[in-house]
Amino acid sequence: MIEFAKIALKDEIQTAAIYSNLSEKFSGSELSNKLSDLSKMESEHADFWSEFLNKRNIVTRARINEPFISFLTLIYRLLGIGLTLKILEIGERRAIRNYSYMLRSNLISQDEKEIINKILLDEISHEEEFEEYEGRYKFFVNKIATIFTQMSGGLVIVISASIGFSGIYNDPFMVGISGLIVGITGALNTIIGFYFFGRTQKQVNRGILERIRMACECVPQAYIQRIIKYMKRKDFNDEIARSIAEEAKNKKIIDRIIAEEEYGIREESLGNPLESALYAGLFNIIGTVLPLTPYFLGLPVSVSIPISVAITLLLLVIAGSLVAIAAELDIKKKVIELTISGLILSSLTFIIGKSTSILMNIIK
Repeated sequence: MIEFAKIALKDEIQTAAIYSNLSEKFSGSELSNKLSDLSKMESEHADFWSEFLNKRNIVTRARINEPFISFLTLIYRLLGIGLTLKILEIGERRAIRNYSYMLRSNLISQDEKEIINKILLDEISHEEEFEEYEGRYKFFVNKIATIFTQMSGGLVIVISASIGFSGIYNDPFMVGISGLIVGITGALNTIIGFYFFGRTQKQVNRGILERIRMACECVPQAYIQRIIKYMKRKDFNDEIARSIAEEAKNKKIIDRIIAEEEYGIREESLGNPLESALYAGLFNIIGTVLPLTPYFLGLPVSVSIPISVAITLLLLVIAGSLVAIAAELDIKKKVIELTISGLILSSLTFIIGKSTSILMNIIK
């Protein structure tokens, strides 16, 4: 319990400083005021934990690590508000879990539990506020997974291809050009695939929505019974289930409930297939060009390969981290997954390329 309190104190002090710095960054906006209020609230939480430890004769020396806070603030500014809120939300959720654990403990007084309960309510309200602001930046948050997944895909493909070609060619320029051709071909294939798949999916889903909407307008009573059935499956009693169905009829949202419950379709999620395809292709090309830079600089193949691999691994770590943040996945696992798959695929294609070169020499 003491160790947790020390961690909580450090986290609250650090979070208050980050909120304060970000508030200055967005000075003059509504978000700045929100962040300033959050900073003050986190400082109050830190005061509680400091007093909590002092009562137990624990000397605390929690201080703000200014360089670290400045570094984090810089990173958040580079990432943009969409991903920044996602990252901050992770910390709030961790705090909610930890404070909930504290409230179930018998090692703290009732007065302390009441204060921790208030802190917990504050943290939950923070999470809710983040979700509200994230809604304004949904475009970026939703696209980031596609963008960086495609970028990492391009990275893995081009590094694998270039290393494979290096087993055949000794000319770095030839390796670079060959890898570029493979990468651009893959990017074009991605654009075409994303567009036609997205367009087909959108047409199918829109057709389903229109059919449900027309049927609901003609015979709403038939679908009311379905809504009652869905609500009962969610463990609502018969009275509440019928009340929800009747409310859906009055607000004319029967079709939306049926589409979501029965087909998992939301009209706002249909998206723009061309836009998604272009984003995927653009970042696939970026992932293609960057690892090939050493080859086009005229560096020897033996030097270009490790530099190219290092660039790829760095970009995979960045891509994996951003995808994990946007999709609310475990960052460490996602980074390890991407880097290991990249290394394995690169090694296999190098072996294939080297074997091909040896076979060609034998045939000659």
